[in-house]
Amino acid sequence: MRLSTIISFFVLLFAGCGNESDIIKNLTPQNKITSWIEGKYLYNDGDAGVYFEEWSMKDSSEYVGKGFYLTRDYVDTLFQMKMRLLLDSKKTTMFYDVKGQNENKETEFVLTNNTDNKFVFENPFRDFPSIMEYRLLGDTLIEVTERGFVNNKEKIRHFSLTKID
Repeated sequence: MRLSTIISFFVLLFAGCGNESDIIKNLTPQNKITSWIEGKYLYNDGDAGVYFEEWSMKDSSEYVGKGFYLTRDYVDTLFQMKMRLLLDSKKTTMFYDVKGQNENKETEFVLTNNTDNKFVFENPFRDFPSIMEYRLLGDTLIEVTERGFVNNKEKIRHFSLTKID
């Protein structure tokens, strides 16, 4: 169920495929997500580095992904994680397992809101991010917004993922 679109954090700026929002409007919330999650994504962070992410279908109710952030010269891995998207009839859940964080346990985010082109996952027990928002901007671009608090101050981070495959 792939519309040749995008997902998570790194490859989200396609050249657009026309009237995708009309297609997405006719899908169930779970089918909306699965229509764009499979694939490879890229986020170029300028001089800081490059983030890559890849998602594939494990079975009809689970997608698995992996992501890693490399230095600009591709020599050092600054960050890596495993991800899962679990589709259940009662809830949709995204899990992140960041190497070296949270005692290497998964962190759970539950889908709390979805519209034609936006999916919001939340975990109110986390400081940052506690809210992950994915906005589909055509077939090859996803805008990601992370929200939460660091040292009792609100922090918001935006980036765009471009689908590369």
